[in-house]
Amino acid sequence: MMNGEFVTTLPPSASKLERVLEQIFWEEIGLIERDIRDFLNPWACREDLLPYLAWELSVDDWDDSWPIETKRRVCATALDIHIYKGTRYAIDKSIEAIRADSLKAVEWFEDEENLIPGQFRVDLISEQSPVDASTVPEIVRAIQHSKNTRSRLVGVSIKSRVENPEKHISMSRQALQVRSGPWKISSMVSSSSSAMACLSRVAVVVRSGPLPLVLE
Repeated sequence: MMNGEFVTTLPPSASKLERVLEQIFWEEIGLIERDIRDFLNPWACREDLLPYLAWELSVDDWDDSWPIETKRRVCATALDIHIYKGTRYAIDKSIEAIRADSLKAVEWFEDEENLIPGQFRVDLISEQSPVDASTVPEIVRAIQHSKNTRSRLVGVSIKSRVENPEKHISMSRQALQVRSGPWKISSMVSSSSSAMACLSRVAVVVRSGPLPLVLE
């Protein structure tokens, strides 16, 4: 909200309607964020304003379904990509913004056996998360937008190297409940055998006493 109390700027001859509208506009304007420095900062900009920031930064490819971290990275790297567009650095930054993975662009003179002049391929090592079918078109579009005009992309090689340590735990639970009538239990033996279990829990409940009456 705006600091200070409301002070009218209308002349004394203003009508009641004009004064009411001035009061309403003053309250609404007070709700507007006026620190425009955050609007241009991808890491501090409000989430709902990021698409407009991407438009202002001329982001080539945008997807509203991206996580908020990806959207901020894409906006943050947009200027670098435009400055160095057409270079390997621009291709690296465009993929890094989407996937945060490492890649290597192989040009024709680095693999003359498989490539002809003007061709190149990209070897991507996925270390963050597996690449699914919906991500591949995004990667190709990012490369096409950041590469130079004369070079032609002929393939994208994706290798997933995701560490996912698995921890297994096994638990066995056994319960034995004995209800005795009017007789008294003098001794009881219970045993449990569990194979390939990390945790075995055995519960024995013994109740002795008269049976409950059932009234008809």
